[in-house]
Amino acid sequence: MLRRLRWALCWALAILVLCLLPGDRLPAWGWFDLLDLDKLVHALLFFGQTVLLASAFLDEGRPASPLAWAVGLSLAYGLGTELLQGLEALGRRTDPVDMLANSIGALTGAWFTALRRRKGRPIVPAFLR
Repeated sequence: MLRRLRWALCWALAILVLCLLPGDRLPAWGWFDLLDLDKLVHALLFFGQTVLLASAFLDEGRPASPLAWAVGLSLAYGLGTELLQGLEALGRRTDPVDMLANSIGALTGAWFTALRRRKGRPIVPAFLR
């Protein structure tokens, strides 16, 4: 479990760094704004976070409801990072739609994990196990 949890913690650190970059350091891509990939990026980040956490929890057999814990932790982390983005020093803002994207990603990650388990397939690639 520790190895898988380590991957989840590294992923969480990457999310934190990306979400707390000051606004003036974010790339200004015209096509990025045009396609509004920001929401997709948020969903994918929290999809990955949930899958990694669920994999670590399921491997160990704890907690009692591993998918619920993985989703709950991912949702709480998503809310926390969004609230931190509202800090004036970062030059960013809290965005409720980003939180929705984070939630969709987390819930989709739980669905994906449950589907993989039901089919008897590994949840994460071998190099993450």
